[in-house]
Amino acid sequence: MAWEITTEELLKKYTSGKRNFAGAVVIREKGYGREFIDLEGAVLRDINLRGADISFADLRGADLTGADLFAASLREARLDGAIIRNANLECVNLFRSYLIGADLVGSNLYHANAIGAIFREARFLYGGEHNIFICADFRGASIAHDAICRAMNVIWDTIMPDGSIERGPYFGEWKSISK
Repeated sequence: MAWEITTEELLKKYTSGKRNFAGAVVIREKGYGREFIDLEGAVLRDINLRGADISFADLRGADLTGADLFAASLREARLDGAIIRNANLECVNLFRSYLIGADLVGSNLYHANAIGAIFREARFLYGGEHNIFICADFRGASIAHDAICRAMNVIWDTIMPDGSIERGPYFGEWKSISK
């Protein structure tokens, strides 16, 4: 069930010990000529944002260690330098999100929509399964080419860590792609 909350209310409740914000729609505030959610640098460890809508949020440098982001919408969110370790990213919507230099070590990325997502210089242990990596950018990321191009991930016009481009579309398992 969706319910609305402001950024200020979310931070206040989190600080007082509340961790369950499942289904919340974080209201975008007006500022700088556009609507945004300012959570830059916020410490939100172990927060439950299952099914929440935090699209267009500024989460640069935020600490989301252990967060439950199952089916959360992070469309066009800024997660540059965010710590997203050991988080549940199953079914997350990362459409056109920026995760430049993000730390995703130990997080499970399954069934994610990462169309146009930018993972430059991000840190991973593995690429997850059943993800959509169309026009995604992994330049300089600490992840192997084969970890992205496997496990039923959809790959299409995706920039690999070495800067090469997998044109695709590819879907499913393959050993390595010969050039």
